[in-house]
Amino acid sequence: MPTDMTGLLSVSRAEGKQAAQTLARAFYDYSLLRYYYPDDEKREKIAYYSSASNVYTGTYRGEVYTTSVNMEGVAVWILSDYYAITFSRMIRSVPFPVILGLLRNGFKQLQPVGEYLDTTHERLAPFKHMYLLMIGVDPQHQGKGHAGKLIKPMLVRLDEEKMPCYLDTLDKKNVSLYEHLGFKLIEESTIPGTPLTCWAMLREPGK
Repeated sequence: MPTDMTGLLSVSRAEGKQAAQTLARAFYDYSLLRYYYPDDEKREKIAYYSSASNVYTGTYRGEVYTTSVNMEGVAVWILSDYYAITFSRMIRSVPFPVILGLLRNGFKQLQPVGEYLDTTHERLAPFKHMYLLMIGVDPQHQGKGHAGKLIKPMLVRLDEEKMPCYLDTLDKKNVSLYEHLGFKLIEESTIPGTPLTCWAMLREPGK
């Protein structure tokens, strides 16, 4: 695993499963998954397969980084030129067992939310930018600075490249974390048909 991004490690496709397991543990209690998958076993499976889909997409069309060989935390970045993640792109980048796992565990329930987030993303950030698709830290390693370690090197690079960065979160406590890193809240909205809130945030270079 080569060193990259000032002390972070680049995640290869061969390491995709381990990275997805870290993210699945991080997102197990995420409000989106708790709302759609109240059953613990089902939620555990969908957390893994949805995380794996993002990781493999990132290794194919973006960049995926981790904090160390132990993968305490993982971040997936996609340049806007390669987003959105269409079905044809997914077929090319995501292993078939992962796609099958998504279908067998009710991933279709999340499609309306995904479409809403994609539409919001396209409307608010129609310019070239880096998209923080997913970031998570294993619960046993949270509160130790791993999230900042994962994000800051990319922000330094984006400042040098004069490129903005977009993200969205459905967890209110993340908003202040991202604001501390220079992101600004550009829209707060309720996802139609749900009690869930989306916070869309943008960081201009040099912030």
